Amino acid sequence: MGAGDADVPAVRELGVVADALERLSFGLSGTSAAELRTERDRVVRLLRGVLARSATPHAPLLVVVAGGTGAGKSTTVNSLAGRGVTATGVVRPTTRVATLVCHPQDRDWFADDRVLPGLVRVEEPAAGTLRGDQLALSTSPALPAGIALVDTPDVDSVERHNRVVAERALDAADVWLWLATARTYADEVGMTYLRRARDRQALTAIAITQLRGPEDAEVLADVARVHVAEGVEPDRTVAIAHAEVVDDRLPAEVVADLNAWLTELAPADRRERVRGDALRGLRAAVPAELTPIAHAVEHELEVADRLLARVAGRFARIGEQLDEELEAGLSLRSEVLERWRQLVGGNELLLKVQSSAEQLGGVVRDRLGLRSRDHVRQVQGEIADELTRTVERLLEQAAARVRRDLESDPVGRDLLDRHPRLRATGTEREGAVRRTITEWQAHAATLVDEVGGRRKVRARRLTTALNATATTAILVLFTVSGGLTTGEVGIAAGAAAASQWLLTRLLGEQNVKRLLEEIQADLRERVERLAAAERLPVEDVIGAAAPPAAVVATVRDTAGRRP
Repeated sequence: MGAGDADVPAVRELGVVADALERLSFGLSGTSAAELRTERDRVVRLLRGVLARSATPHAPLLVVVAGGTGAGKSTTVNSLAGRGVTATGVVRPTTRVATLVCHPQDRDWFADDRVLPGLVRVEEPAAGTLRGDQLALSTSPALPAGIALVDTPDVDSVERHNRVVAERALDAADVWLWLATARTYADEVGMTYLRRARDRQALTAIAITQLRGPEDAEVLADVARVHVAEGVEPDRTVAIAHAEVVDDRLPAEVVADLNAWLTELAPADRRERVRGDALRGLRAAVPAELTPIAHAVEHELEVADRLLARVAGRFARIGEQLDEELEAGLSLRSEVLERWRQLVGGNELLLKVQSSAEQLGGVVRDRLGLRSRDHVRQVQGEIADELTRTVERLLEQAAARVRRDLESDPVGRDLLDRHPRLRATGTEREGAVRRTITEWQAHAATLVDEVGGRRKVRARRLTTALNATATTAILVLFTVSGGLTTGEVGIAAGAAAASQWLLTRLLGEQNVKRLLEEIQADLRERVERLAAAERLPVEDVIGAAAPPAAVVATVRDTAGRRP
């Protein structure tokens, strides 16, 4: 079965996975974010490479020549190409960019970015003119048609960029040609890459370079032992003898075995089988390749839950705290309370209230309505001012705690740095709180209208009278002794008692109880909505930084890590 025909739906699914991964920003990974984004990009390139290569099963095989420092990669490539296509030397690192060399008739396969996307092609560049984001493109008739070699920087280079270029080339490889010396073939860095080739089921040849005759058999026997222990099964293991390098090349006979191996891979049917095996191996390895990303995604979900819980927790008690504040007392001026007590509790009013229920409408209209409109507004304003200050303070305290929580958390601090507006205090808070309290007071009048309807209080339909009655209810509901002296507390108590008596006479005891409960519940609900709006910008930032749910599902399914 050809590479282009094998498991087409499975191959296409990798494109869906790649699209999902590109949506990951790792905004909740703190200092690990940059490294994770690099890993994300690597896996995306790997997946898209599988798609591109599946679409061209007859394309030349990409044989990537890789290994550690001083293994002789560039010299080997030059020797196989029959000319100096890549620089060699003793100064490390010698190779800083990838060089691709192929038979002249295969050149067009590699002129675009189907293979190694993102690297700008430079034809036959002059020595020392290439940058890290370029790919040197050369041709040589000495190579068999259908085979392209890529010389890579050292996988153990001290320069990170060189290691990244080598990894990108290996991710795109159809075939690995791994070079090591008698001193380095068992190094952990090299074995890490050979395990990756094993996990991907990549066709691999291993060449031990710079061998001197007497040690060949012993070294190759130990190489085989190490590979068996690691489960690495190379298609070919060859020895490259130490020889004099002339014009950046070894004598042709030194690389004859490698030449023969490449020639065996060159026919179209063999290439198709090799590529098909390579792609199936890569698909099988995708869950393992995704492991670091899958772990990071799960970690970010935990971080998001933790941060959101902290934010919610800081605002969760706003309603309770408001009740506690009001229980301690609203700070209204004593002279305002005294005038109100006189208004609602004067002897004349009490006599009228005791007369008959039919006269209640006139009482409300005369005493709490038209004649006292200014004073009603004054008391309403004082209540609104005090509640606004109280609610504002509670919201700011909660917001300040949230900011401290984020500052003390590395991920939270990173979010604050990227969204500095979250460090600012709410500039629009006062207006929002003021509107909320005003609307609440107006709704309290509506509740008076609804609750008092059964008693047929005609004056309830007068807006001023309703507002006055609602204000009376609010003063009954909340303690108004906050900040008052001992003598002033008595005035507050008298105002509250008179208001209670009047409400009971106007609406009935059960209706008053229901009214007070509804007014208090309505205030709490409105303030809790303010708290929800206050925390929303923080929650939005956290939510936007967290991995999207659809991406999480795709990563979990692909990595085989269902919750």
